[in-house]
Amino acid sequence: MQLPLYELKEVTYQSGDFRALDIKKFEIHRGTVYSISGKPGSGKSVFIDILSNKLKANSGEINFEGQKIQAVSRKEFASQLAIVSQIDKAPWGTVQKYMEKTLSRYEHTSKDREKRIEKISKQMEISHLLERPMKQLTPGQLRWVILAANIAADTKVLLIDEIEKHLSPDALMNIVRILYKKSNYDGNTVIVSTQNPEALKKMVTIFITMNSGRISSVRSATKRRRSNS
Repeated sequence: MQLPLYELKEVTYQSGDFRALDIKKFEIHRGTVYSISGKPGSGKSVFIDILSNKLKANSGEINFEGQKIQAVSRKEFASQLAIVSQIDKAPWGTVQKYMEKTLSRYEHTSKDREKRIEKISKQMEISHLLERPMKQLTPGQLRWVILAANIAADTKVLLIDEIEKHLSPDALMNIVRILYKKSNYDGNTVIVSTQNPEALKKMVTIFITMNSGRISSVRSATKRRRSNS
């Protein structure tokens, strides 16, 4: 039996007097798309940050590929995941330079970075933006470019906090199609937080609902479709 990609046991995260996360037991598996939904303050972003190792749990155990996450070297861990946070900051330089710099973090992209940039630029229709300074992009364009760069990295794990942020319905559906292929054909694990899980139903395998830092519901796409039929 294949080891889960992530395994969480009795994981808590405390923010002052507030327990922002309290997960008794949960596993995340390879090649699967997970959506994390819930009301504002339910713990979605904290969950994403814990999985990315941006935040350290106050208690409990987190394993990544069978090892305690603390035992995995920072370099090795960082090479296996890409993260799109809620906060989008425009760096200096052009879109092309930003994408090159993003991909340069990953050794496995060293031989074909330009091809990756060309491919994702066509898929997400940003070829006309490549020479534009990042700081001149609209919020929607900036978000789109950041998503494109991190998808092009083709990492084992892709984490996206609030996937629908600044995206039109058409743009969101384009992302859904791209990520569905990344998971189903390339074997990437995709974990996204969302306010609207129904908009993602064509790509999501497992729907997670959170409430007050706890996982209140876990449903497979098959069960969800049956319940809505």
